[in-house]
Amino acid sequence: MHSDGFVSQARETIIHFPLAHRRQLVRSAACRLDQLNGQAATDFWKTLCSRLKTELFDTGQTYEDVRREILAFQAEVHRELLLLYEPIGGELSLAAT
Repeated sequence: MHSDGFVSQARETIIHFPLAHRRQLVRSAACRLDQLNGQAATDFWKTLCSRLKTELFDTGQTYEDVRREILAFQAEVHRELLLLYEPIGGELSLAAT
């Protein structure tokens, strides 16, 4: 951008919303993993994490930042899986979803 003979270099900033806070993504991943077994579950998880890593790297994040994001997402999906089977009033909460 040129203005009055000066060059202004505007820098675009991408604000990243943490994976672990994306409730719909966490919930859908947990539900899908709950439906799969064995190699199908492993393949789904590897594909999802690979896609998420690519998206994070594309935003310019460092390897360590991406690693932390994926690990936090993994922990949140695990927590969500545990919640699927938490008893609520004598019944599994999975029945409510």
